[in-house]
Amino acid sequence: MLPDQLQMKQLLKLRRLFPSKPHSLRPFSSSSLSTPENVSLSPEEIAKINLLMPRLCNSDRVRDAVRLAEAALMAASPPPKSLSISILVDRLSENPDMADSMALLNRLKHNPRTHFSLLAVIHMLLSSYFGKKKPKEALKVFNWMLRPDSPSPPNPAVYGVLICGFCGNSMLFEGLKVLRQMISSNCALEMEVRMAVYRGLLREARIREAKELNEKLECIGDGVSDGAEKVLKLIDEIISKWEV
Repeated sequence: MLPDQLQMKQLLKLRRLFPSKPHSLRPFSSSSLSTPENVSLSPEEIAKINLLMPRLCNSDRVRDAVRLAEAALMAASPPPKSLSISILVDRLSENPDMADSMALLNRLKHNPRTHFSLLAVIHMLLSSYFGKKKPKEALKVFNWMLRPDSPSPPNPAVYGVLICGFCGNSMLFEGLKVLRQMISSNCALEMEVRMAVYRGLLREARIREAKELNEKLECIGDGVSDGAEKVLKLIDEIISKWEV
């Protein structure tokens, strides 16, 4: 057996500790996270995973890499940033289709023990798609998040990367729709996001809308009670007049 195959066999034993199917999981609460049933990865295991992940990706064994990522994320620790998940995500975003990307998201969605890491993985995947000028693929990931059975609705960081990504990839209409949903969800709006929308409208020669929307967005951060309603009304007006 080759060294990589031996390591893969050893690491995938983690799956036996964490059943994949939700109905086979024991009920647990936040207080149970310190029990012996929650196995954490040792530094040596993390190092092995971080060495094996790029090898699998470079050998076109992406599905094995997806399984390895799920097995690693099922542990109570470490956080996703300590694993080489970004290497897998970068490889997934290079594929001509989204089959493997959606396979990873669905595996994490259907396993309650990986829900804590789902938003971090989604954020990396969206950033990678936008970085590779694939905004339509990013839109599909966002639509997947909006499904009724989604365990992880968008957070401010995900909204931010979506809005900046769409506005920077000539998909301002989609960016405005995401902005509307972000404001409706009472998420904090960063300056970077506001400026991305402002510059996007200017590029579309919508100078009046750009200035008016930017002024109203400033009011949201000032605690004005009806500020959000005024912004939503203006966004609806802009969208209704848009020619897609």
